[in-house]
Amino acid sequence: MSGNLLKLAGSETGMAPRVDRRRAPETAARILDSAETLFARRGFYGVSLRDIAAEAGVPLALSHYHFGSKENLFSAIIDRRAGEHADSIAAALAGAMLVEGSRGMRRAAIIRALISPIAERFVHGGPGWKNYIRLLAFVANHPQEEDYVSPFKRHYDSLIQSFVKALAAIHPEIAPLDVQWGFFFYQAAITHILVESGMLERQSGGALGSGDFAAMVERIVPFFSAGFLGLGAVD
Repeated sequence: MSGNLLKLAGSETGMAPRVDRRRAPETAARILDSAETLFARRGFYGVSLRDIAAEAGVPLALSHYHFGSKENLFSAIIDRRAGEHADSIAAALAGAMLVEGSRGMRRAAIIRALISPIAERFVHGGPGWKNYIRLLAFVANHPQEEDYVSPFKRHYDSLIQSFVKALAAIHPEIAPLDVQWGFFFYQAAITHILVESGMLERQSGGALGSGDFAAMVERIVPFFSAGFLGLGAVD
């Protein structure tokens, strides 16, 4: 009987698993959700396909059946929400570029256009979106030559460059590479904040919370907008 169970699981025997194709999309989604949770918590190298299968409650062979390798599964996780996430940020940028007023007001609107949709999904999008955004922060903080980072670069690098170009158009008096530096500093701060490491709570003696994103957004936007003045921006 145990031999039959192994064959049904399609695991140690090397045989292909028997797949109920009516439930295949549901199974694949459960694997994706479980992998997203674990990768967001432990990073790419801290998770195995066996860990993911256990978290999803499926045989290991089904992870191979649906996604093949861990790299393919990681790519599928990034791809799954990327279109919706990138589109919302791009729409926020498009709205910010319609803002009229001083250069300082326009610059602040562009800076807000990156963090606002991220914070909205992180706080109100549910556990899946929170895990996804935290995973993006993890990827952004790791060596970018790693192969598993490729989907992140494919979906988001051109979007970030749109922000840099928008700021450079407002401030031709700033050296282009300084605009890039300034926006990189901003991205680095966001990715650190999204980890919610508990450092803020500890260092403020509990007076501040890393999960208070409404307070964070209202402070990080003017802070980094003012930072561009130090790089030569003229309002």
